[in-house]
Amino acid sequence: MLKFLARGTALAAMIAASSPAHSETLKMWGPEQITEPLVAQLWNGIKVDFEKANPGVTVEFMPPTGTISNGAVQAAIQSDAGPDVILTNSGIGRISVVKNAKQVMPLTEQYEKRGWKDEIYPWLYTELKGQFGGEIYEVPDGLDALGIWYHKDLFEQAGWKIPATWAEFETLMKSIEQSGLQPIAIGPRTPGSAGHLFGNLLQSASGKDVIGKALRREIAFDDPSVAAGAVRLQKLVEAGYIKKEMAGLDLDGASRLWFNKRAAMFVAGPWFTANARKAGYDLANAGYAPMPSDIKGAAIPTGGVGWSWLVPVNSKQPELAMKWIDFMLSDAVMKKRAQDPASTMIYPREIPGVEPPTPVLKEIFAAAAGGVGYNPSVYLPGPVLDTYFQVIQGLISGQIGGEDGMKQIQAKMTEAK
Repeated sequence: MLKFLARGTALAAMIAASSPAHSETLKMWGPEQITEPLVAQLWNGIKVDFEKANPGVTVEFMPPTGTISNGAVQAAIQSDAGPDVILTNSGIGRISVVKNAKQVMPLTEQYEKRGWKDEIYPWLYTELKGQFGGEIYEVPDGLDALGIWYHKDLFEQAGWKIPATWAEFETLMKSIEQSGLQPIAIGPRTPGSAGHLFGNLLQSASGKDVIGKALRREIAFDDPSVAAGAVRLQKLVEAGYIKKEMAGLDLDGASRLWFNKRAAMFVAGPWFTANARKAGYDLANAGYAPMPSDIKGAAIPTGGVGWSWLVPVNSKQPELAMKWIDFMLSDAVMKKRAQDPASTMIYPREIPGVEPPTPVLKEIFAAAAGGVGYNPSVYLPGPVLDTYFQVIQGLISGQIGGEDGMKQIQAKMTEAK
């Protein structure tokens, strides 16, 4: 009898060992532009690699229908068929929305337990720890670095170059305007696009330290030291270097002006490479430079955390979601993504020996090597953002002045305390 039981136990063990692993599905919200062939090829390869490393697991992509800003992420989380892990546009302003709604898990403990704090830049970890009283709700996937994109051929033909000082930059814009081109295209009907240019102007006029203090509420936004960038935008509109008609454009419309070479410059980040590919623009012709500034150290890209991983509180696969984030932070995946033609961002830690896939990305990485400044769009409290973007649109349309606009932003900052 004992022999029979022993044989039965051994047979059961053999059957279990030869049986397929327990089937699990990880639903991932993202990535953006998954319908683009290059992007799909990269992410499908990552999916296959993860599934091989985790037998029995199937990764299912959920093409995003929007972001936190338009409520799409929140709606997806509330759905019974929602994602287990999310990749989306982030920044403290957006993360605070889902954090305050208690829709995403705190991940602070995982940073210690899984070693994530050593997988991102030390300054980035410090910044994350300081945002919500020590709790962290996101894992950065990519950083933004916003600066000026320009057409190399047009600039070479006209003898133009992005200068070092603001006065020289005004001279450049005057020359471009006189040539019949739009100096700068902007699409403020897409809030992010409005913030890209405005954040660059704020930093150029005031410096990174001053803008940082304003975001930390150490200086008021209507203080002259902060409001200078808004006044600068007002003057650019008055001079005709930014046309008032731009107020009616969204990101796509403004991008088309630039891709069709009807505008000489456009403020964007590394993600703009995907827009350019989709438009059929030759990326070898794209140049990049930080916004000029007369302040030492201020001529650097603005930015912050651009994309992050989140884990919904109702994730059906929370442990598998953590394993997925582990995988995405691994050297192998980081290098694979950074070298891929579909790469569109700066990664959350240094990746030695990696050559960016396009010349313009190489220029962006070099410009951001010493760090980036603040894009207020991703740092401002959620309740302030609508007013912030409305002020920018008002400045571009000529309906308000720079000082008045910053007073409106400061009033909203005071309310949001």
